[in-house]
Amino acid sequence: MAFWHKQAKRMTSERIIQAAETLAGTPLDQQIKAVKENGFSEGEAHRLVALLPLAFSRPMLEELGIKHFVPVVTAVARDGTPIEAMLMRQPEYAIGLRVARNHRRKSILELDVYNSVAGGSSDTHAVSNALNAGASVVGATIASSLVGPDIAEHLIR
Repeated sequence: MAFWHKQAKRMTSERIIQAAETLAGTPLDQQIKAVKENGFSEGEAHRLVALLPLAFSRPMLEELGIKHFVPVVTAVARDGTPIEAMLMRQPEYAIGLRVARNHRRKSILELDVYNSVAGGSSDTHAVSNALNAGASVVGATIASSLVGPDIAEHLIR
């Protein structure tokens, strides 16, 4: 007897762009549902919503002088257990970062899509607040934490 398993699609630049376009045009509270409706799995949807803004913000923040990014992201599981995961093990982050860097060189995305996704990053908000307060961010380090009850179970460890 043969068992057919739904093969997970490999994360690609094209799929990241598709997800970014979906995220940019969708209210935050509806993003996971919208991404899933566009063919992404539950785990991919959660990781895309949480991690694509981080990935898209990195090149911008580097251009502002941020020098170091902690390679681990933290989250809290439903039971309160702290979780750590390597960002580069998350395909949505790793490929998203590659797409974002490529966009900064070659403008491969619609500008409003890129700006909407990158602008959704808490890191972008933190740096913006620091700059507005007159602080220098040149040489700074950023560590990221993910907030929400569901993301921890979807991180790849």
